Amino acid sequence: MNLRDHLNKGVWAAADKAILLVYGVAVIFVVIMVLPEHEYAAFTIWQTIFLIICVLSDSVFLQPMVKFASEHEAEVEQILAASFNLYSLVMVVSGVIFAVTAGYFSDLYHMSELYDMLLWMPLALLLNIFRGIGIRFLQVDYRIREIFWVDLAYYGSMIFLTVLLHSLGMFHSAMDFMRINVIGGVLSSIVAFVYGRSGFLAMPLLRVPRGEYRKLLSFAKYQAGTSAFLTLQQWADPLLIGVYAPGYVALFSAAKTLYRGFDAVREGATLLIVPVVSKMHTAGDKQQLSDLIEKMLFISFAVLVPVSLVLAIGADPILAIIYKGKFPGITPVFELLVITGFILPLVLVATNVLIAIGQVKGLFYSVLAATIVFFGLNRLLDPTMHAEGAALAVLISTGVMGILAFISMRRELSISARGVMRQVRGVRNKI
Repeated sequence: MNLRDHLNKGVWAAADKAILLVYGVAVIFVVIMVLPEHEYAAFTIWQTIFLIICVLSDSVFLQPMVKFASEHEAEVEQILAASFNLYSLVMVVSGVIFAVTAGYFSDLYHMSELYDMLLWMPLALLLNIFRGIGIRFLQVDYRIREIFWVDLAYYGSMIFLTVLLHSLGMFHSAMDFMRINVIGGVLSSIVAFVYGRSGFLAMPLLRVPRGEYRKLLSFAKYQAGTSAFLTLQQWADPLLIGVYAPGYVALFSAAKTLYRGFDAVREGATLLIVPVVSKMHTAGDKQQLSDLIEKMLFISFAVLVPVSLVLAIGADPILAIIYKGKFPGITPVFELLVITGFILPLVLVATNVLIAIGQVKGLFYSVLAATIVFFGLNRLLDPTMHAEGAALAVLISTGVMGILAFISMRRELSISARGVMRQVRGVRNKI
């Protein structure tokens, strides 16, 4: 399979993730620069909890659905219904738990604003259910263009409402931005339902064969642990900083908001890699699959390494222009974060390939080791190095995960550094 066969999908995937980048810019220039630091810190804690629940539920129940539905097209309705039921249950129950414990978390982070915001958590999660499931259903058929419109409804509406309310003098608090996020979830879920209505309306929600649940839960045996650790490693740092280094949540979050561009690349890779690799692996042509993965690695390194280098070198003037001195000491934090781009290609390709070929055990141990390093370094470094310690924990743990996941992938497929370098020679010959 030639990468050019998926060029159109790649263009729409790039456009989809460009929306996230535009949203990040809007957050920087409207939310971060307008809200007082304590209000932005409160929203960061709320959003981190919200995202951990969404991403973890998606990884455990929806990503396996993409794999199984891609491999067994005749069972899409059954596996979609099983995923829908499990995903919805976990989302709603998780929201209720955090609403009930709102007082505890408000006291833990010394944020009175957080109490009222956590009471909204069950509703916010409930209204995002169709958005999450709809995106994965569309991914099964490579309907990347439709996913773009779902995300545009989400991020686009939030950008519009944030700018509008700010211009009207009605944007002042973390609660204001949280409500905007809830509205974005509603609109996006409506669009997702419209595009995925054929699947949603065909779901036998009350007649799901037990075998579908067993299939999902069996796959999730390692996937659940992997997803939990990976999700915490990606999103939990603001929560840890809030405990170990109070007062640095806003600064770290401001630096990581710029770094989220790499997360957009990671998500775009998931949209393309998992269904494509799943189909090729099922077809049994390992050599063709290995060649494709080596091309993916080459392209990832060719793009991310130069971008990371430029951002690291230009960090000081870039941050001075963007934040205008609001966060003293943010430059070294951002530099440490963007350097992860040198190892990120291994992470985004190897982890998604391992999921696609069903080798979740190897992925589990890779992520487990990286998560232990991540939490250990945060505990060790955050109290003294503050936000820089948290950024260093991200850099080192990402490197551990990338190397171990690549080793696990090589055990299953004939992937090598020499094969990736052949792609370089191929490009040179074409030039």
